[in-house]
Amino acid sequence: MGKATQLRLVGGKEPRQYMWEAVRDNRKGFTSREIVQLSGQSDGSVKNYIRALNKAALIELVDGAGEFADHRWRLVRDEGAEHPRVTLSGDRSTQGAGAESLWRSLRIMGEMTAAQAAEMASIGDVRVTQAYALNYFSALTKAGYLLSSEYDYQGPQTFKLAPGMSTGPRHPVIQKSVSLQVFDPNLNKVVFSNVESGGVSGESSPSNDMQEQNTRLKKLLAEFVAAGVAGPGVSLLQRAQLELA
Repeated sequence: MGKATQLRLVGGKEPRQYMWEAVRDNRKGFTSREIVQLSGQSDGSVKNYIRALNKAALIELVDGAGEFADHRWRLVRDEGAEHPRVTLSGDRSTQGAGAESLWRSLRIMGEMTAAQAAEMASIGDVRVTQAYALNYFSALTKAGYLLSSEYDYQGPQTFKLAPGMSTGPRHPVIQKSVSLQVFDPNLNKVVFSNVESGGVSGESSPSNDMQEQNTRLKKLLAEFVAAGVAGPGVSLLQRAQLELA
């Protein structure tokens, strides 16, 4: 029988990804001290991740002699190239799962509304709201990943991938500081930054934020007026809340 293929993730990696790859490479036996050296991560971070993997029954203790750093473990359940997202108690973590599911849905469908994306991305334990989807898509639009239709009270706003911006399977990460920053783990770089420093905007692409905001507010106001006595719908209220937040 041929040797099993070992898949690896490329691009920007989370610290736990380096640890997980070191564990998989030494599945028959490893210590936390060895994982520290192989992954380049801190002793405390490695110890916590090993404890989490053990609680989740992904690894088991082989030899518990000596201090924790010298305890020997082995991998008993390999879940693939992507590092298992588990908490210190061994429970599955859904952190980042919403954005990951939205990105996957968009790459499959090509074009969709925030409501459609939220429904498609809500799978299993992952629950994505329309407001969250709209917020994520709006950030990706500003970063140049998506193209969006204009606000129109006659129909919902749609989003689609800009040409050449389907960079890979891993979702772009929104990194908020004073304003907005987007990191793409597929490209291993920050692709958009609009972070203020000393009162000066460090935006990576030219725009007139105040003018854009005024335009969006005028369109929202027109939608409220058009709603009349029936009142605004849930989507309109959520977009207004996001705009005014």
